[in-house]
Parts: sequence; structure tokens; C-alpha cells
Amino acid sequence: MAEAKCPSCGAPIVFKIGASMSQVCASCKSVVVRSDRGLENLGRVADVVTTDRGLAVHDRGNFRGRNFEVLGKLTLAHPAGGSWDEYYVSFDSRDPGWIEEAQGRWSVISVVQATAPDPSQLQVQSQVPLGTFGVFVVTEIGQGTFHSADGELPFAARPGSLRKFADLSGANGMTAQIDYGDGTHPPIVNVGYEVELAELNVQRVGFGARGQVVKSKDTKCPSCGGPLPLASGQSERIACKYCGALSDLETNQVISQQGKARQEPWLPLGAKGVLENVEWMCIGYMHRSTQIEGESFSWSEYLLYSEQHGYRWLVLDEGVVRFGSNLPAGQVDIRGLPNAVMVRGATYRKRNSNTARVDYVLGEFYWKVAINETVSADDFENGRYMVSSERAQTGTQNELNWTFSQTVPRDVVEAAFGIRGRTGAFGDPGQAPAANRVGGTGLNGLVIAIIVIFIMLVFIGACSSACSGGSGSSGGYSSGGTTTYSGGGGGVRIGGGSSGGFGGK
Repeated sequence: MAEAKCPSCGAPIVFKIGASMSQVCASCKSVVVRSDRGLENLGRVADVVTTDRGLAVHDRGNFRGRNFEVLGKLTLAHPAGGSWDEYYVSFDSRDPGWIEEAQGRWSVISVVQATAPDPSQLQVQSQVPLGTFGVFVVTEIGQGTFHSADGELPFAARPGSLRKFADLSGANGMTAQIDYGDGTHPPIVNVGYEVELAELNVQRVGFGARGQVVKSKDTKCPSCGGPLPLASGQSERIACKYCGALSDLETNQVISQQGKARQEPWLPLGAKGVLENVEWMCIGYMHRSTQIEGESFSWSEYLLYSEQHGYRWLVLDEGVVRFGSNLPAGQVDIRGLPNAVMVRGATYRKRNSNTARVDYVLGEFYWKVAINETVSADDFENGRYMVSSERAQTGTQNELNWTFSQTVPRDVVEAAFGIRGRTGAFGDPGQAPAANRVGGTGLNGLVIAIIVIFIMLVFIGACSSACSGGSGSSGGYSSGGTTTYSGGGGGVRIGGGSSGGFGGK
């Protein structure tokens, strides 16, 4: 340990390992950096709010047989709003590393010796060789602004400084990050593994020692004042179940005024159920649609959350239910694009491509979801399994997410969540009134079906028995669902990382 005094207030400053360069003074919140010339004050940072959903300085744990302690916490502001946290740790009291959280997914990384490409050469989905660590796929190119910190850090963390980065995904659960900083220093390459919080075996001594923990609080809708319970500490926006208003949790401002839900979601908000031996809570509902050759196809998505296991999705399309989770891009072989991809040796054929649009939301979401936001989506199918990609681009952020899903019997899901037999007003649970259009008339499938049935009844009453057999078809439309379209149409999409770049890294 190295101990000194804060040049701003005189409080003691302690550096636990030699790799640490700066320390946030616990008394005055100044960033103190050490060098061969002594200590320097780089300025004050905002107070860090530590929730019970994340880590805190002094927390300890064990990852794959190695003990670690959290030495510092860095919070970066996203250019689209929102923020994300990175935790500076020491393994076995000597080796530095990082534990990062983004969109409910955790990774453990450390600095390695590898050559980083020039940032101008990077593109999302391009491949980057990192020496003996293998070849990685670029999943996000972005930047953040140093907002606040706590404890010690391995670099001079100047408040307000810009940090550019690239996130990458490799084989066998490996992950990497290239930290380009503000461009004034050589890039730093970090390599490690994507994990779930449960794998870190965290002992939350930091919360007890510092008394910092802030329980995730319920909030009130800024539009109608209705109570809005919060389940996830990583949520960025929430849509009121009473008035439909979509608000930002950071600013407590209404972003969009939605009407009330057109019908109750198939899976109620707050419902809990066990799938794959994990208890999940439904915290968000989303209605989405796409346009294909002038016709509109829609489906429903339900966001599930577990503190220890992050996020999953249940997607409901024409009565078919899919259970989806994040798929690291490094596990997807894209050499067969645009017609196919391979995952774990299995080939997935192209089902469809579309632009998926958000029409309506309820509950909370881990990114800054917006009504009418769109992503470019591609689905690849192999029997009951599906691999899906979504690409979002906004400003300086460019992000790609892959998800893996499989069909699950609807009655199994209903039994797990205690909603057996729950059916919406339009026949297909969770679906809003059908948005299918014929010839641009704006009549939905239900109206068309009613008109056809009425005409048929009149026709039958007027005809002889010879013509009564010609009852005709209803046009193939499902009331409240999506129309089947030449092998895929509506395009089931799993939202494991949908638009995660919008305010959540």
C-alpha cells in the first residue's frame, strides 16, 4: 500500500496496488493522480450512487478460483443519455483487472499484450485478430464521457474527458475491449470472459462498510402520478401501466404520451415464473411491427429479468412462443451471409430481413427505448431454433446484437407464470388489434373477416344448396396476429440486446 494526503482537503489517500494511478478522495470527491512529481488534483466528480443491483468499492468475490476485491468504480455517460459502470479490481491482491456491466450482461477482463487496429479501420461485424487470444468480432463502436468515480483507478481519470472504445466478441464465451481513450495515448487491449453475476460469488462487504447502498426505489409516473415499481437497477425508461406515458428514469421527464394499452398483455407485468430452473419476472412489454411489400406485420415481446442471470425475452407471434437470450457475436460464423449463418456447427437459413419498429411499450427497459425507434433485423432458422441479429446506429454509436431463441410450448409458459388459458380480446394473447392492411385500405384482418362472414351468410341464405358449398376462405388473415407471408412474413425477432446502445452501452 502507498499512503498520502489529498492535496485538496488533506484527507488520507491510500493506493492498494502499484498499478493504480488515481484515487477519488472519499472526503472531497476530488480525483487525485500520483506521479513522480507528487499528487495532483484533477477536479471534482459527481457523487456515485450505488444500488443493490451492482457492485461497490471494497466488495469481494471469487471468479474461477481467484479471489478479487473491487478497488474502484468508473461511471461513463452515454452520448444518447444514460450511463454504464466499470469496476476496477485486483485479483489475489496483486493483479489488476476490470469487471464490467452493460444491459444486464457482465464481463471479466484484464489488460493483455496485443496489437490494436486503427479505430478508423473498424466496422461493426468486422473481424479483428488479437494475437494468441484469437480472432474477435466487433459488436459495438462508441464513446463515453467520464462522469463520476469512486476508489482508485489505473489511469488519470480527468472529469469530463472523452473515452472512445470498441467492444468485441470471441469464441468460447471470450470478450474483448479496445480502449482508445481520448486519442492522446496508445490504445489498451483487454481480453476476458462474458459471465453472469452469479458466477462472481460476490460478498457485498462494500455496501456494509461504506453504507452506500441505495435500494432500487419505486417511482411515480410524471404524467399521472401512478406508482411504478422498479425491478431492475439498470432500467433507463419506464412506461406507465395506468396512462401509457413513457418517461426517462434519469430525468423523470415524459418522453412520449401513449394511450392506454389496447388490451391487457398476455404476460402481466410483475408475473413470475420458472424457466430453465431460473425464476424470471416479466418487467416489460413491447409491441412491434414491420412493413413488407405494403403490408404490416406485428408481434409482441416480453422482457424477463433475474438479478443473478440478467435479461431474457419471450416473443409471441401468431400464438408461437420463443424464449430468447443474448448470443455472443463471436459464436456466429457469418461466412454464409446473406443466405445463412452457422452456430455451434449447425446451419441456420435466412428466414427474413426487415426493419423492426417499436409501436407500444409498457413497463421498464434497460435502454432508452423510444416509440417508433427502428433497427435492421435478420432472422435465420433451423427447425425450432432461431438466430437473430439487430443492428442499430445513432450518432457516434454503432452496435450489433445477436440472440438465440427456441420455441417453447405456450401451455408450458402459461403454467410457469400462472396464466394458463389467458387469452386476449382478439384471440391471440398479447397481440394488439391486427395491423395487416390490404391494398392500402387500412382495414385490419378482423374487420375483413367479419365482412367476409357477413357476405357469406347473406350469400348462403340467398343461394340454393348447390352453391352453399362455396363458402370461400376468409383471406388467410388471423385476427389479432400476423399474416403468414411467403415463408416468414412477420419476422419473429428476439430482442436480447435491442437498441441497447441507446443509453446503456
